[in-house]
Amino acid sequence: MQTSQDDVALRLLSAATDRTGAGPLAWTASPLANATSVLEVCCGLGLLAAEFTGRWVGVDPAPRPGRGPVVAGTPQALPLRDNAVDGAVLLLALPRLRELDAVFAELRRVLRPAGTLVVVVPSASTRSLAELRTAPVHRTGWANRSALDQAGWLLAAADFAVLGDDRRTFTLPVPDAAAAEALVADLPRAGWWPPEIPAQVRARVTAALARRAGPGRELPLPLRRLVARR
Repeated sequence: MQTSQDDVALRLLSAATDRTGAGPLAWTASPLANATSVLEVCCGLGLLAAEFTGRWVGVDPAPRPGRGPVVAGTPQALPLRDNAVDGAVLLLALPRLRELDAVFAELRRVLRPAGTLVVVVPSASTRSLAELRTAPVHRTGWANRSALDQAGWLLAAADFAVLGDDRRTFTLPVPDAAAAEALVADLPRAGWWPPEIPAQVRARVTAALARRAGPGRELPLPLRRLVARR
């Protein structure tokens, strides 16, 4: 049976770690530690449900049984009442969405006054040679690439006050060429890379990762976390 996109996202996000051993799920959730109710938009199987036990609800266009209560709905028409939650999260989702004005309008509607929005997107800027090797994958293939480079501006234009804009690099092991090939196939499905990567770029990145693969080798995957207030 083919592994679903949601399964791939959960597996990779659970396996990735930063230099301290922490993972992206806890990092994403930490600004909402004091929230009493948290909405995860485009939640899949409930990527963040375990981080907010008893105070999490997910919305997804195609809900599946997962790790918490999930309601069918789209980011442009959230099935929640006004002022329903005091925290909301978009994890590796914003660059894949269209009609961002409608998305942000809905988030403002369901968030309570002074509610907090956390947006996590792939970081397209490179800060090391290792990151530079995979940078071409981000050039095309996103529904809304501005959500990578201009995420802060998009939030400000939607009348959110941006309180924080942090970057952290997580890594996944690349022990051999087979693992490299698998990551190039899985990262677009997980939302870490764009869903549509040109064939020549995919082949070039796969070959470069395979050449560098080996015991102890890792693939750096930087993320950007923006924290905003309604």
